[in-house]
Amino acid sequence: MKTSQLVNTFGKFHYSTALKQYVKVTRIESWLGWIFSFSFGCVFLGLPSIWHMIFISFAFLFATASVFVLNQFFDREDDKENVIKSDLLVASGKMAPRTALVFSFSLIAFCLVLVISADVNLIPLFLIYLAFWTAYSAPPFRLKAVPIVDFIISGIGAGLLPFLIGASISRPLTNNLLLVILLSAIPLILAHCSGHILQALGDYEADRKAGIQTFVVKYGRKKGAVLMGLLSLATGVFPFIYAGFGLLSLSYIPLFFIPLSFCIPIARRYINVLGDPTTENVVTLHKAVRKYGILIMFVVGIYVLAGKILAF
Repeated sequence: MKTSQLVNTFGKFHYSTALKQYVKVTRIESWLGWIFSFSFGCVFLGLPSIWHMIFISFAFLFATASVFVLNQFFDREDDKENVIKSDLLVASGKMAPRTALVFSFSLIAFCLVLVISADVNLIPLFLIYLAFWTAYSAPPFRLKAVPIVDFIISGIGAGLLPFLIGASISRPLTNNLLLVILLSAIPLILAHCSGHILQALGDYEADRKAGIQTFVVKYGRKKGAVLMGLLSLATGVFPFIYAGFGLLSLSYIPLFFIPLSFCIPIARRYINVLGDPTTENVVTLHKAVRKYGILIMFVVGIYVLAGKILAF
């Protein structure tokens, strides 16, 4: 093989490796629930214009990716002591902190350019979204270290705000629509609060060692596991409350029974955590939630989308 061909091959390999690193540092697998909240919002008030939705969807993806990269920048020292997160690119030293910071700011810039190009009226919502999560991770606020506030922030930031941004694509939001959206987003908020506590259960030992006062660190794993279960239960109960008050069409009720079978393996592992909240049991529960949670979101998403298209 000629020298020029070797250089060209090496260049392509290096570019491919670097690209994979940039994708990996965004930790897309950790925010699939955020994408679900956003996607649900997109079709909540009707099907939006396809191009409008594409532009804003990419803007949302860039914004959320920037948040996760920025979080790794600020948490890099704590993550080194975390069994679950020590292999993250920034914590492990595979990506320089400065590179991660520049990448995060670049994603924010791309996000804002897309929003301005598609719908400048959404700029305030995106700025609130970005500011919200920056305050969660970055000093001096560092809201992730404030007990109770930590999981409430996560519920609003991962449940309500993505849903609100998605809903804003279809039509301008009036006061009446905002009230409807807030009420409709309660199950999403509760689900993300529960998910945050699950994450905090896994981070318990590292957070306690680093002095990060999350709800779980302050009140203990046992109480954290109990609260997580109550929030998850409330998530499933709320839609039936809506139906009882006539706020939800009865045609959607089967939607909440279809994915029930996927909840059984999660419930089994949750019982193990409740009885013995060790890191091993928490990690097992976390894997089950991620595996079956994706299936639940897929089933629910297909049902809701079919309902909007077929108008049932």
